[in-house]
Amino acid sequence: MIDEHKLRRPDPVYRAASLVVNNQKRAKLQKQDLYAFMEQLAVAALDVNDVDTCDRTIDVLRETFPSSSRVKRLEGMSLEAKGRVDDAVAVYGKVLEEFPSDQRAMKRRVAALASAGRDKEAIEALAKYLDTFMADTRAWERLAGMYQERGAYRQAVFCWEEVVAAEPSVHYHHRRLAECLYTLGTEEDLRAARKYYAAAVDMSNASDVRALYGLALTDNRLTRKGKVKGNPDQPVDGDGQVPVTELGQHAAGLLRKMYAAGEKIGASKPGLCAIVEGQLKTLLDA
Repeated sequence: MIDEHKLRRPDPVYRAASLVVNNQKRAKLQKQDLYAFMEQLAVAALDVNDVDTCDRTIDVLRETFPSSSRVKRLEGMSLEAKGRVDDAVAVYGKVLEEFPSDQRAMKRRVAALASAGRDKEAIEALAKYLDTFMADTRAWERLAGMYQERGAYRQAVFCWEEVVAAEPSVHYHHRRLAECLYTLGTEEDLRAARKYYAAAVDMSNASDVRALYGLALTDNRLTRKGKVKGNPDQPVDGDGQVPVTELGQHAAGLLRKMYAAGEKIGASKPGLCAIVEGQLKTLLDA
């Protein structure tokens, strides 16, 4: 079941695989199945911090499969667990020299580089990985996060756009893209952020609090930009569409209702509504 659904449950896997590997005669497994169990045991042993068991298992697998990329990848993971991250990166590099499209080795190398603080190299490695595996949505998310950590929000926007294109019905992807656009702060970026925040609110049935606050904040900034340009009475944005303050006021109203309902049933602390109301008044210049 765990293998079928690709779950990460190290404790039961460690116990079950240990029983099978240590009682091979009673298990009566084919050699191929036994080696698969040993591989699972090695990974699970690392997860439960039993590096010795992992190394013993790797030794057996290495004797049987001396040139296997999977065994070499396990060696790299063991080195990571021992804190020898640079050595692990070197192992993954050698694997990729022989097997350039080894997906798991590429991912492990990215993770090892990131854990070693070699962020620039990690970003380059992950970008190279995505050149080959462009449909890996989680990798695009990780790359976006790495760019955001370095303040490279324009590059992060590109990554989030790829994520939204791959999974357009997931509301928090739209919100994360909107947050990057809001941070960039140009008028064009703010208009785009407003659209993505609105999409996140719509897709989440107005349950995404961050998207609601983001929508109100974005409208407020667009309004201020309009006033700075000398158009204090112009209620529409540069595209001549929805009034700039209308969506913000609607988002604020939804937030008020949400916190009021939570306070009524005891889900929110007493007095929280008053705090939220004060924030919204400041936010919307009310």
